[in-house]
Amino acid sequence: MTSILTDSLREDFFIKLYFDTKNGFYSAGIKRAFLDFSRTLVIKNEYRAKLRQSAENFIFTQLTSVTQNQFNNQKDFDSFHRLSCERLIDTWEELNFGQAQKWINMTLKYWLLFGDKRIKGIEKNAKYFHIPIDSYVQKGLFNEKNPKPWSKIKTYEVYFEYQQKHRDKETGNYPIIDEFNFFNVYEHAFRKIP
Repeated sequence: MTSILTDSLREDFFIKLYFDTKNGFYSAGIKRAFLDFSRTLVIKNEYRAKLRQSAENFIFTQLTSVTQNQFNNQKDFDSFHRLSCERLIDTWEELNFGQAQKWINMTLKYWLLFGDKRIKGIEKNAKYFHIPIDSYVQKGLFNEKNPKPWSKIKTYEVYFEYQQKHRDKETGNYPIIDEFNFFNVYEHAFRKIP
């Protein structure tokens, strides 16, 4: 039997359900990615809203270049990614690499989820995208029994070891696609509702 709901209608519904798209899809991805790590951010500054807005503006400007320019290779993207994390931390000094990578990587992941019809050019460099590192990935994808908190990763080198470790697996997929596949089947990614 043919469903009366098209895949496109379902997709649009789920996106509207999960994301605040009133300011567009770019903003929706950035803001949702912030929520993914913000519980780990201890704010010491009374100017949190101003700092967040400044950081969101930086991410928008920095990451839209990923949709407009073609990177030559993985090394070029890795250099861009490192610089993006460093500059994001410069924008909001209370962030560390663990939090910066999560915000940047999840933004790119959400933009990729929205697809090229909503984020023009997002697939152009997707083969270079990094896996967002969090406790699910540490435990499930890298089999770490008691991982150190991802949100406290202080250096890019420690963070980048995860990227390299995954690339060494040579799965034949883009790393971000491996992460999508992993997250869709990992049983501990969401709490089970009784």
